[in-house]
Formats: sequence, C-alpha cells, structure tokens
Amino acid sequence: MTAWRLRGDVLVFEHLRLRLHRIGLAHWHAGAVLRSWGAVALHRSGDALHAPCAAGEALWLGVWLDEEGVTAEVALIDPLTARRAAIAPPGGFQIAGLCGDDAALHPLVQTGAILGIQLRCGTASTAASLQLLAPAAWAALSGRPAPDPLTGPPPLPPRLG
Repeated sequence: MTAWRLRGDVLVFEHLRLRLHRIGLAHWHAGAVLRSWGAVALHRSGDALHAPCAAGEALWLGVWLDEEGVTAEVALIDPLTARRAAIAPPGGFQIAGLCGDDAALHPLVQTGAILGIQLRCGTASTAASLQLLAPAAWAALSGRPAPDPLTGPPPLPPRLG
C-alpha cells in the first residue's frame, strides 16, 4: 500500500485528488449531479479522516486526476450497512451517496459509522477511513472552528463566458 496525504483539505494519492463538499439535505437528490455549497474542512488522525457534517446537510465526494491518461478508482463503503459506491475518474467525478441492497441511493450523512475509502491510481492502492462528526465534536477534535451552518438558497452555479 502506498501512503496518501492531506494537502489543505484535499486528499492526495498519486495523481488522484478527493475533496468533500457540503449540500443542504433538502436539496440532495438521488442520481443528480450535486452542486457544492462549500468545501468541507478535513482533519487527519493516522489513516482516518474526520469531517464535520451537521444535521440537515449531506456531503458528497468530488474526485479528479491531475494527469491525463491515468486510470484510477475510488470506492466508499459503509461496513455496518454494506452500502457502497465506486467511480473511475475521469469519467466518474462524484460520489453523491451510497447504494445498498435495496438499490436505492442514500445520502452521506452523519450516522456515527466509520466509512472505508479505497483508492487505486495506476498500479498503486491505499485505504483510509472517514468519519462524519457533529460540527462541535469535529471542532474539539481538530482544534479548528466548526463550519458555519448552511443557509439557503443554494449558491448559484458559476457564470461561464
């Protein structure tokens, strides 16, 4: 296994990048391409990532490659429910939720579960864990201020041109 690192609030593994984003839970829709209401601050403890996630919000993972022609795969697994999601960038760029035996997509919300992240980039692979915490608990663990609560409506998409 090759090591991953945290650069700012972005998980970096070989040419693979992963960033968590926030969205209001009422605006989360299964199967939709989700817009970011803001990037999520991360705290690393060993091979574990901790992210704040308040009641009324969901998180999603954005994934990209910093080099063309590289193959990669990202899987997110909840070992308690066996729900999972996997994507292969550059075609797949977002994990918006986890799919279970019921074939329904479930949002990434704070449940207390420790999620597993499996990463492959080229021939290298690694693993990490991810725990979503209440903002106050995350702030106490990380020593950083908790994020401001989400307020609506969602931000407008960027203007092009």
